[in-house]
Amino acid sequence: MDSMIKCSGCGKCLPCPVKIRIPEVFRVYNQYLGGKEEEAEKAYGELAYPASECLRCGRCEKLCPEHIGISAMMLEIQEEME
Repeated sequence: MDSMIKCSGCGKCLPCPVKIRIPEVFRVYNQYLGGKEEEAEKAYGELAYPASECLRCGRCEKLCPEHIGISAMMLEIQEEME
């Protein structure tokens, strides 16, 4: 199993140019990784802007105080959840 994303939810990565609510996507994915697959899949399906919308522009990564590789995580989340 993949490890949880250590996102504090601070929102400094926002706004995303394509409107992905990054902390929300990470929260749902962590829920999925934590064993609540059904609940997480439902929540992910309700996101207006899923991980697949990510342009991998890197803007968010420059702003993230946790130094999360957000672009790579979005790709992983897309592959796992979509």
